[in-house]
Amino acid sequence: MTPAAQDITLFDSNQAMTAALVADARAVLSAAGPCSLLLSGGSSPCDFYTALGQEEMNWGDIYIALVDERWVDEDDAGSNAALVKRSLMAGRAAQADFLPMKNGALTPHQAEAELDRQYRRLPKPALSVLGMGPDKHTASWFCETAEYEIVSRADAPLLVGGLDAPQTPVTGAYLQRMTITGSMLGLSGKAYLIIKGDSKIDLLRACLAAPANDSPIGRAAAILGPRLQIFALQGDG
Repeated sequence: MTPAAQDITLFDSNQAMTAALVADARAVLSAAGPCSLLLSGGSSPCDFYTALGQEEMNWGDIYIALVDERWVDEDDAGSNAALVKRSLMAGRAAQADFLPMKNGALTPHQAEAELDRQYRRLPKPALSVLGMGPDKHTASWFCETAEYEIVSRADAPLLVGGLDAPQTPVTGAYLQRMTITGSMLGLSGKAYLIIKGDSKIDLLRACLAAPANDSPIGRAAAILGPRLQIFALQGDG
């Protein structure tokens, strides 16, 4: 199986890409009624989050949740919850409800059951925002983890899954993670993949040309099919 053919929308400036993302997301969220918005961390979507958060919309109908999280408190620099709060939710989007992934459980595995119940209570996600690492991971789907084959399945039994990642240049010291599974991703009405830099664009094109099971991003693209829209900034990123 190969991912469905995906068009990559290329931009020469971050400003133009951010404007296009905001315009499309505003239309998607405004038309959805009560819905969820699932967000990834990383640097690539931050300008988009900040700009979208300033938009005047019915944020009270939108539930914001995370695609994945490092198992750290919000005062840690690696917290995706903190990133979302200081970007998207620093503006009008502060009116939205927010569901963090990190809770009081000692490990992400111990938090799975409760967080799965919470994600099942969310309204259907109108939009999910993904990124891609230089190791081809998306969400916290890392090939090296024992949990990878479960969390990346389109029919995963839970909507979220904890995992223990090996230390790599990408994971750094953040080895305990929580991620949505393929089951949760598959509920998305639409998804964006936001990448920056020519090297990422070339890597993505290679992944999309290969069998889907060869990479985490390939698996995600296959699950989403035509619902995935790719925004890519050319140049050095």
